[in-house]
Amino acid sequence: MASIAPSAPSARAMLRASALTSRRASSSSSSRARVVSGPRSSSTRRGATAASASAAGDAAAAPESFEGELIANNAASLNGKLRTLVVGVADERGDELLNHRQRTSGTLFKHARWIDAFELPGQYVTITDVDSGKAISKPISVSPYRARSTAPNSDVSVVELLLDTGSDDGDENFFAAAQPPMRLRVSAVKGCGFENPLFPEYCLKSAIERGHAIVCVAGGPRGMGPLRSVIEWPPVSSHAGKNPVTLLYLHAGDSQSAAYVSEWDSWREGGTKVVTSYDDFDAGLFAVRQAIAGGGGGGGNFDRVVGADPKKTTVLMAGLSGDEASALLQIFSTNKKVPKEQILVMPDFALKKKNT
Repeated sequence: MASIAPSAPSARAMLRASALTSRRASSSSSSRARVVSGPRSSSTRRGATAASASAAGDAAAAPESFEGELIANNAASLNGKLRTLVVGVADERGDELLNHRQRTSGTLFKHARWIDAFELPGQYVTITDVDSGKAISKPISVSPYRARSTAPNSDVSVVELLLDTGSDDGDENFFAAAQPPMRLRVSAVKGCGFENPLFPEYCLKSAIERGHAIVCVAGGPRGMGPLRSVIEWPPVSSHAGKNPVTLLYLHAGDSQSAAYVSEWDSWREGGTKVVTSYDDFDAGLFAVRQAIAGGGGGGGNFDRVVGADPKKTTVLMAGLSGDEASALLQIFSTNKKVPKEQILVMPDFALKKKNT
């Protein structure tokens, strides 16, 4: 499948013009405030202040979706079966460049931006094709701040979404085959990322703060999308230089259809151990046990998957069926004594949907 991508400046110019027209259509402060409403991380909820309460009031009037544009459709596997959609979202230009800093210390900027709602890997967005009305919800596959850093003065924020052309979901197939230009509506960033619903104090951020070994278990491309966001999140990249970080990629298919295979070497160079299983789930469980025992290859700075102290290990799982998640829970929690509260999932995308 050929990938046709307009130049980035052209896409940003289209979005800037669209965003400018939208802002001129309404002069009210609520329409100018790009405050995103939606679930927040547990640490944010606990740390709510008077300033955040005021922002929540503005959020009630904020739009539920934002103008967007398909910037590119790139191959995410060697055979092109998996695709990365690069989506631009109309966003406020950095307030620091528009002299919008607050005079008081209550809040740093007057205008919250769409991108500001991204807090942790595992959050997701819904994109809707303006012309057909087709829509899908997908986890963000890389921190939008990494993409934003390439154009910090732009009115466009960028997200990447991993799609499968062979999905049983017709809407996913539609977007996986889409090419620019395409007008989109993009939702606010949603979700709280990876968490344990019974123990909200445990999250990826707290695992890093506690110096935990981090184990990521991906079940096929549905798991690799959000877990790529974990591996490439700057705090995790820094963490991997000092602590064990492992990606266990199960249901990888084969070397030609595995997601992001071209990026694995750079992950390994950064200190992440990458272990793959191209066969059935039983072979995947064997690969997991071998990796924990110190085998399995994959490079990385550490031979261990579970740290020296199992109580200082956090496991993230995505894209697995219920039976698969139970089997891995048995390995990590029952056999290796990793506390159950430190096994995290994404509540909205934890398990594979039936027949997909």
